[in-house]
Amino acid sequence: MDSHTLSVLEFDKILGFLKTYATSPGGRKRCESIEPLPEQDRVQRRLREVSEMRSVLEVHGYIPISGVQDIERPLSRSLISDFYLEPRELLDIKETLDAARTLKGFFSGLEETCPLLHAITRNIISLPDIESRIRVSIAPDGEMLDTASPELAQIRGRLKSLRASILNTLERMLGEESLQHAFQDDFVTIRNNRYVVPVRTDSKTAVAGVVHDQSQSKATFFIEPFAVVNQNNELQILRQEETYEIIRILTELTHLVSGSHDEILADLHLLEELDVIHAKALFSKALKAREPVLNSAGTIELKQCRHPILLAQYIEEPVPEVEEQAADGSEEAVKKGRWEFNRFGITPIDLTKHEHTSTLVITGANAGGKTVALKTIGLFTLMAQAGMHIPVNDGSRLCVYESIWADIGDEQNIEASLSTFSAHVVRIDHMLKLAATSSLVLLDELGSGTDPAEGSALALSILDYLRERGCFTVVTTHLNLLKTYAYHHKDVRNVSVEFDPITLKPLYSLVYGKPGLSNALAIARHLGMSERVLDRANQYVQDADREIIKLIQGLEKTQKELHDEQLQIHALKEQARAYEQRTLELMDALKSGKELLLKDFETQARKLLRESEQELMKIIDGKKKKIYLRPGQDKEEFQQVKKKLYDQFPKTAVQREAVDQLTIGQKVRVSSLQKNGVVSSLDEEARKAEVMIGTMKIKASFSDLEQVREQEQHQSGPQQRKAPFIQEPSGQAVNKVNVIGMRVDEALPAVDKAIDQAMLHSVDRLEIIHGVGTGRLMKAIREHVKDHPYVASFAPGDAAAGGAGVTVVEIKG
Repeated sequence: MDSHTLSVLEFDKILGFLKTYATSPGGRKRCESIEPLPEQDRVQRRLREVSEMRSVLEVHGYIPISGVQDIERPLSRSLISDFYLEPRELLDIKETLDAARTLKGFFSGLEETCPLLHAITRNIISLPDIESRIRVSIAPDGEMLDTASPELAQIRGRLKSLRASILNTLERMLGEESLQHAFQDDFVTIRNNRYVVPVRTDSKTAVAGVVHDQSQSKATFFIEPFAVVNQNNELQILRQEETYEIIRILTELTHLVSGSHDEILADLHLLEELDVIHAKALFSKALKAREPVLNSAGTIELKQCRHPILLAQYIEEPVPEVEEQAADGSEEAVKKGRWEFNRFGITPIDLTKHEHTSTLVITGANAGGKTVALKTIGLFTLMAQAGMHIPVNDGSRLCVYESIWADIGDEQNIEASLSTFSAHVVRIDHMLKLAATSSLVLLDELGSGTDPAEGSALALSILDYLRERGCFTVVTTHLNLLKTYAYHHKDVRNVSVEFDPITLKPLYSLVYGKPGLSNALAIARHLGMSERVLDRANQYVQDADREIIKLIQGLEKTQKELHDEQLQIHALKEQARAYEQRTLELMDALKSGKELLLKDFETQARKLLRESEQELMKIIDGKKKKIYLRPGQDKEEFQQVKKKLYDQFPKTAVQREAVDQLTIGQKVRVSSLQKNGVVSSLDEEARKAEVMIGTMKIKASFSDLEQVREQEQHQSGPQQRKAPFIQEPSGQAVNKVNVIGMRVDEALPAVDKAIDQAMLHSVDRLEIIHGVGTGRLMKAIREHVKDHPYVASFAPGDAAAGGAGVTVVEIKG
């Protein structure tokens, strides 16, 4: 990737933020050297790794990555013959191996949720033998442990015993009454690695021994009494043996490390790679960033972009540290802190490029955010291609480019004798030679720094060239010719930074589809420039420029009206979606309510049918046993059962036609009984009528009667099956039911009804006429009546009655 582009887009600052989240020295070095990748599949993998790591952090809160040390140099030194590593270096290797083993175990159970991170940690090689050997040999503070070897433990045991013997001898000497005047203090100390006692200068002859040192005041000699010289000599020999044994152990440990040099180095690189991914995930969380959706169609849709450098602010946390001092030796507070990305007042912007758009021309007022928008596109593309999430809203989309080129800012170089314009030309010429189809080109203030007419012509030619090469180009400009460029080319789109004409301040948002005015004179007036100067300036504005300004102003007005209408349409769509959602929820609620009502109705209906059946059985039993007290009592009880049954069913009020006047012989419907009948007599004053329903007479009020429609009077056909129970003209039931032509599911209820009516009319024998046919209906009916509670027995009919086509049923009782 072009180094100049990385510099002007301030990619190095992003890497500086990123490395503060790394935990290892190697991870921080890797963060500093990250470069964008040009291949979409590799970029996609890097982004997914960060997304997986962030999900792990959100679920678990951390990953065990601490303890990774910078051990690459010690590892290379371990390969030197007859060389040994220092205890601290070996401890760093042990801590790194421990971190590798722990991290591998942590991700071993996350294969389904984090397949990419699991694939990385799966390659970590655990070396428990080296870890264990270093752990039992070296203490956390770097001291060699007695458990490092039996020989070292033995030597240190002898050293301990010898020291105790020397101290015992010297402490007895300090306690002797005859020598109290000779000693400056009553303690034993060490000089030149030998135990000595402090003796007054004027009494040095009182203690026979070897003088090793004298105090600064010259008042004390530090003397090794002859009584312990041999023991001190032996102590020196044991100390030398201890040193030789420690060197031997360190050499052995170094050899052990060198034997697994490649495995440890591979683990280190994997840990540093994971540390970088971990740092990216923490950075993503701090930025409230999202993984962009990559596409190869050339579409860019960055929703609510927030430039990370504008968001950044460093929060200092002063912590007093006594150990660290300033250069002059005075104590001061060591400043520590962290980066936060929540600066107030940063306005998000939406950056959009359609699939067939080759060029965006950004225009508008000074300090309105043109260059920021240009840099944001470039920086976000660099961040994404470097495997970093970007601070946008969900659903944002980006493309991957093989190369990114930027010409931004003042390129003036005095040493090279280049003016601003010349420097821009040199830079752009370099870019034009190397830019390809899959290149992103960013040009700030294209055509500026020279004569506007010639600068505009050169700028248009550059844009033509880049369009022909198939590049995606974003330019910022104040030149009017470039503002009209999009009107001549369908693949070029104008973008303007919004400007408030009342406050004369930029609004830091982008409007697509129209160019923007520079508003130089308006801004100058707002800043207090003389009206006389501004009036003269208006006179100098050329007619052509004035026409262009009027055209742009008209377009701005139209665009604003369209934008307002779009907002209204969007609000209506949102309202419609809300209504639709509410309707769906209401329909679901009604459906659930309907199911509950039907279930409850079915339960009540079954209960009612059971009760009615029991009451009808009582009536049948009473009629058979002739226990009624008066004539017609059985019919009254039967009508009460029917009324109770029909009262429970909903009335179809919408079909009811009330009657005001009745005539004798008129056909009516009794609503409470749901039965049709004929008016036989009238009582107009009481508004009651006597109605004949079959052989039964009832009295009903006019309000309980309905008119019988013509179609109901004559309806008999295909919508209603003929009642299967055959009746004589007298209305009395006979002992036959015909179900020929019915399906099984239709015939069985008809048979049940016929059996019920047979019992109701005290019929002992019932003939069921079903025909022979395939035999399926006959078999189903005979299986059904076999277990019927009211059937005593059944048999095929005789030849005269129909033979196998008839089943004769004997009714119980």
